[in-house]
Amino acid sequence: MTEIPATVGEYLRKTREARSISLEQVAQVTRVRLPYLIAIENDEPSGLPSAVQARGFLRLYASFLDIPA
Repeated sequence: MTEIPATVGEYLRKTREARSISLEQVAQVTRVRLPYLIAIENDEPSGLPSAVQARGFLRLYASFLDIPA
């Protein structure tokens, strides 16, 4: 049985790792800075510039992974 990720960040990280994609690759394609991607995956909203930008970054990241935002 597969464990369901508890948070959005965990879900994004597990999806990315399952596809053998590095965070650096995500940053390069989405143009979202690496520290922001790390903050998203670690569910640390304080590491993001604003709530509006966080939503945009999440949409870009989910779109890159081809999963619903």
